[in-house]
Amino acid sequence: MNAISEDSGTIKLVHTYGLGLHTTDMEPDVHNPVWQKRQIDDFVQFAVLAEELGFDGLTVTEHHAPLMTCPSPHLLIAAAAVKTSRIRLGTAVTILPLYNPIRIAEEAGTLDLLSGGRFELGIGRGAPGEARIALGRDLTDEDLRDAWLESLEVLRLALTERDVTFDGKYFQITRPTSIATRPIQTDFPIWLASGSLDSTGVAGSYGWNVMRNFGSDQSHQEALDHYLQVAAEYGHDRSAENMMVERFVCIGETEEAAERNLDTFSRTFNQFMSHYASNGRTVPKNDGEFATDKKKDRPALSVVGTPDQVIESLQQTLDATGARRLLVETFTPEQARLFAREVMPALKERNAAVVRERAAVAH
Repeated sequence: MNAISEDSGTIKLVHTYGLGLHTTDMEPDVHNPVWQKRQIDDFVQFAVLAEELGFDGLTVTEHHAPLMTCPSPHLLIAAAAVKTSRIRLGTAVTILPLYNPIRIAEEAGTLDLLSGGRFELGIGRGAPGEARIALGRDLTDEDLRDAWLESLEVLRLALTERDVTFDGKYFQITRPTSIATRPIQTDFPIWLASGSLDSTGVAGSYGWNVMRNFGSDQSHQEALDHYLQVAAEYGHDRSAENMMVERFVCIGETEEAAERNLDTFSRTFNQFMSHYASNGRTVPKNDGEFATDKKKDRPALSVVGTPDQVIESLQQTLDATGARRLLVETFTPEQARLFAREVMPALKERNAAVVRERAAVAH
């Protein structure tokens, strides 16, 4: 299967998976290894299902707080890689500040080799404050930003060049270094999580892809415009296929069933935020994975309804943002099956028809 960003004019849907958020336990015993193992087993089983259902890709998130048993996304992707053969696999995202970028480059290469050229690396800075706590260092915002930009450059060099040296403030590679495992893909796909125009511009300057979660449709459209402008300035041929927007999906055969699914997910999501806060972290107010709609006490990225209602909502997202890639998360296998059966083909056919009509007019 081609990279997620390839195939101009098509719509692609990638299923992301936050381990722990898919539990239906009323009071999950999040510190119990038996419960934690079940979340991991469920994810690996879902990877097989996602491939069978025809999703274009599957990504896993990274968090370092109880309930979400996904602090090591690369290990999870490795497990999924040996159980699947076609579906694209990635991270959404690997929290780069928690690692040495050389290590991430090598693990990305290993995963691409292991999966037969199906891995796509998503990288981000993580939730506000998470990097400081995990690193055990209280760096200033300026230090964190400078270290982040250096780590991106080291990652790029390690993945694309041999005998790399680097003399930075935060990273020094004094001996010529080549990573031990290189991606098998010639143009290895990298997705940069972007919450600002600055980070979107960074992705454009490198010719990388962009994934976004929280924000208005207008802000996503503005980000896409900025991304394309910067990419062009740096000589990269990018398009709307290189940007992905995230949505949580609670779907049911009826509106009542969809609302019940939303209630279950919202309860688990809010438990996660409580665990996150009790672990000494401040719950971010500007991160799509955390922000909630206070009126309805549900994550602000939620799309809720019957298949027809979900189709209309996601189509509106595509039309309003300009993005041609959707990162969706359903929360039970039954909902994933319903989404794949009713929503996915309808969205793809709608947008394929638009492309055909435009081509006919052009001729």
